[in-house]
Amino acid sequence: MSYVFDVDDQTVWSPALRVGELFVRIHTDICSVLNVATGLTAIASDMYEIDLEVFEKTTLVIFNEYFSSQNAAFKAMLGATLGPAVNILNYCKRPLTPKSNEEGAFISWATSLGMPR
Repeated sequence: MSYVFDVDDQTVWSPALRVGELFVRIHTDICSVLNVATGLTAIASDMYEIDLEVFEKTTLVIFNEYFSSQNAAFKAMLGATLGPAVNILNYCKRPLTPKSNEEGAFISWATSLGMPR
């Protein structure tokens, strides 16, 4: 069994149930703390539609928070969903543009994550 994350009619990620559930829960909580929309809409308990415009803006907010913070624990928590989110954006041909070597290294790492589709 797996989760399904779609953009329009295209599946952009189909992780195992636990992975998908964890992503949704952590992403939702991070967005709540940062006061931004998730960009996710539940279609079923294991299926989400991604509003790419909102998801891209939200991912950029999280990305900027991640790279502006000096708090290692905060960065670790943000990174829990940031890697997959960056990978989804890259897959959807909306890659983030790095402003530093550190950002570029993170984006490279995120886009190399094995994310089944």
